[in-house]
Amino acid sequence: MKVILILVFFMISLIAEDNSIVKLEEKPLKNEIDINNSFITKYEYGKMLYNNPRGIGCNTCHGNDAKGKKIVDFKHEYKKKIYNCELRVPSIKDVDYNTFSTKVNSKKNPNLKFAKEQVCEKLIYYANVMPTYFLVEDEIEAIYYYIQNIKKK
Repeated sequence: MKVILILVFFMISLIAEDNSIVKLEEKPLKNEIDINNSFITKYEYGKMLYNNPRGIGCNTCHGNDAKGKKIVDFKHEYKKKIYNCELRVPSIKDVDYNTFSTKVNSKKNPNLKFAKEQVCEKLIYYANVMPTYFLVEDEIEAIYYYIQNIKKK
């Protein structure tokens, strides 16, 4: 008896005031409305990529504020002379977008000329320590957006 009453109440709830069965709403076609499927903001997406794009995060070398930092001091012997070198990663906070985009996906540095005494600079430059990430344009834009809008602490 209880089961029958439950079924009756269920059927009554499906019937509208005009005695027609309530139809479930059909989903609109994608081209009918502009849908934003993002579940995170561009800033959050950029932050996620900045901290771990593919392997080592940008923050590891450029810092959480993107202002760069010293990575290591080392000695290098060249032609029986010892050079005290320092690997310092540059700030990317104020880099223009085209430079940023080019560098992020570059496989190697462009050729530069160095003076004879610039042993450390030449060694670091040609070591090309910046990893290649193979990011798509949307990812590069999101990281750049994040860098330009990092919240001050």
